[in-house]
Amino acid sequence: MSESGRAADVDSTEYKTPLAHLQELFHSHFIGPPTSPPRQSVPNGSRADDPDTLSADAPDTSPLSNGRKPSADNMKTELTFSARKSSNSEMKDASSTKTPLPVAGTPENDTEGKAEKEDKKPTEIEVVFTTAFEEAETPATCMEKIKAIKRLYWALYVVTTLLAALAIFYVENNSAQREWHLLTGYAWVCLMLAYGDGTPREYFRPIDETNTDGRKFYAFWLIAMTSFVSWVMAKSIQNSSKLGARYGMLGGLAYAAWFVGVFTTGVIIYLLRKQGYYSLPDFINDRYGPLATVMFELTVMYRLYNEVWSNTIVIADFFGESLSDTWKLAAWVSMAIPALYTLIGGMRASLYSDALQAVLMCVLLAMTYYTIVSQIHSNEALQLYAKEYHESDSLWSYNPVKGRVMFSLEGGMDLFWTGILQGALSYTFMDPALTDRAFLASKEVMVGGFALGGALAVAYVTVFGFIGVYGNMLGNCVADGFCPATDLKGATAASVKGGEPSAVATVLGPAYYSLICLVIITSAISTLDSTFSAVAKAVGPDLHGFITKGRPVNPSEADATDVLLGRLAIVVVGICGTLPLLYDPDELNATTVTGTMVPGLGPPIYMAAFACLVSQAWSGRRTTTKTRPLLFLLPFCFSAALGTIYQMASQAENCAPFKLTACAAPDWLATPTCATYSTYYKCVRASGCWDDADNVQCLAANDTLTNKLGSCNLECAVESRYSTVVDLSGFNVGQGSYKNLFGVNLVSAVGALCMFLFAASDDLLEKRLEAAKAKTDASNALEISL
Repeated sequence: MSESGRAADVDSTEYKTPLAHLQELFHSHFIGPPTSPPRQSVPNGSRADDPDTLSADAPDTSPLSNGRKPSADNMKTELTFSARKSSNSEMKDASSTKTPLPVAGTPENDTEGKAEKEDKKPTEIEVVFTTAFEEAETPATCMEKIKAIKRLYWALYVVTTLLAALAIFYVENNSAQREWHLLTGYAWVCLMLAYGDGTPREYFRPIDETNTDGRKFYAFWLIAMTSFVSWVMAKSIQNSSKLGARYGMLGGLAYAAWFVGVFTTGVIIYLLRKQGYYSLPDFINDRYGPLATVMFELTVMYRLYNEVWSNTIVIADFFGESLSDTWKLAAWVSMAIPALYTLIGGMRASLYSDALQAVLMCVLLAMTYYTIVSQIHSNEALQLYAKEYHESDSLWSYNPVKGRVMFSLEGGMDLFWTGILQGALSYTFMDPALTDRAFLASKEVMVGGFALGGALAVAYVTVFGFIGVYGNMLGNCVADGFCPATDLKGATAASVKGGEPSAVATVLGPAYYSLICLVIITSAISTLDSTFSAVAKAVGPDLHGFITKGRPVNPSEADATDVLLGRLAIVVVGICGTLPLLYDPDELNATTVTGTMVPGLGPPIYMAAFACLVSQAWSGRRTTTKTRPLLFLLPFCFSAALGTIYQMASQAENCAPFKLTACAAPDWLATPTCATYSTYYKCVRASGCWDDADNVQCLAANDTLTNKLGSCNLECAVESRYSTVVDLSGFNVGQGSYKNLFGVNLVSAVGALCMFLFAASDDLLEKRLEAAKAKTDASNALEISL
């Protein structure tokens, strides 16, 4: 069944909020409606308003009762909004069986008016309020509710503004870092956008198939902006900058390859929606059964949990040294801001903030790019050095390693193809922060919005990599003695050379430090609010519906319990996702490569989506009670097992250079402390890039520090616990730094597809055997008859 068929009971006009319904109720029922609502028919010769002629069990059909007889046991007021379209013929049929309430000044036999109505063919929208009042509401009561709602909003606006003003005053009075003003102002704007009257439907799915008509332009741009910013994480652009420092322009482009998945996700979910599905859990539950749904939801929640710390840590790095008090405070605040306004407004608040964040991110990045280009052109020494030793002074063709072919596997193409494999075929499906948005608006509007959003995401991540390219250019120039150390403006050469965004921002000056900080804040918070809205939906309509009704519930049909559970889940995931940062964030490095474990999610989804193009027999919801859990579980478990083995394999063969650049080697002369070098070498080991050269250097540093300080015990000769147990070197493709990562993902993607096809062959064999059996039975019957 199509989405429009399943939503037949929902008004296809623009959705109205409770405040708008109250206002419409007041004007239509108390000021004077054009037509009267039907009343209960009464016996001939009796008065319509005589209570003695009405049965005690007869329903009350007044506009406010919805046919429910008031009860003294139930005094709560429920407001449920539904709309029913009645065709002109239905209205005439109703008038033949019900006695309409006469309206003053309107003759009962107004043939002219009837003819006019026939010509215009009006559509009657009947707004029904389910209530349990002892008495019908008066105009004064209705208006008082409207005023109360408006007063609540104004009170929230005032309180939010006062709190923001107090925070700004505190920062100024205590001479705190000025970037706190950015967080405060950002929180104020997002909270102001979050306030508003809403329903469970608006909380989870404010724009869907039923209310896109009439505002397609608005919906298209909203979908395009939210698909763009919801997946451009702070961690993503930080990695893009560091990879730009390592590989030049190709580094940013390689990381941008993951964002091709925004477009492919739009296309695949468009095909699923054509088959009548309203969410990915709904599709998986219908096709592959409850066990597959549980496995998918667990994977999703693990992913959402990781997104909390991986984005807050990037913001915290701009506010102090790791694990310092200000660093911890920034981590908590950057988590609390999106959690709070998503707690209030849900998906609706997330969408509105995404639109603002998208414009802000693009403007700020354009300003940063222009500044970097200007500084290169004004630094003659830097230009000469880059042309002489790195082939070019252009951000687009600068080569961090002269002589290395840029567009080669060694030059970063292995990471590019890894991004294509993961991003286009599997990685996005484990992230409901993106996929939930693919079920917004109409199918046609959504797929166009995702195409534009994906193009913007690829371009944005690629351009952000130029920050790291400039950092590497300047850092190398200073390290080689061609540029003065004052060009670094206090930043460490290793951090600038490694493309650390905060270090490059320091080089650009205080104003641009704040600007890049705002870019990071915008990117991180836009991802976090998408994460929290996805958490609310996963726990509310998805899991709660699965437990209570046996299937994930359509978010458009969610109830107040789903909203409550979703809000509780936001609080729990927000706190649990931030707590690990307060102890040892280095221990979290292994979780950043979860994409290696999920190529198995791709075939069960994209194969089912594209199968409808081959045969209608494979399209739509199941027509039998038979599910195929093996089609999901076999490829999923295969890739998860291979990804886990990859994580356990020898770290020296699984080097992640973008983590290594974050280690920031200390200055051998300025900081001769054992703790500094212990932290540095611990970071190198965690990156997976530890080799014999690092071991020799570590031993030399340990001897030097022991001579200077008296004692120092650096852990140098340390190998992975699994280095002699698992060997995945046979999967290597090429000679680049990511040869093993690329090979493992290639094997995982192809293997998962083969597993899916192997499990699907059961259907083909079953049909072929049934046909053979039928042929044999027919032959036997013929022989018997002869």
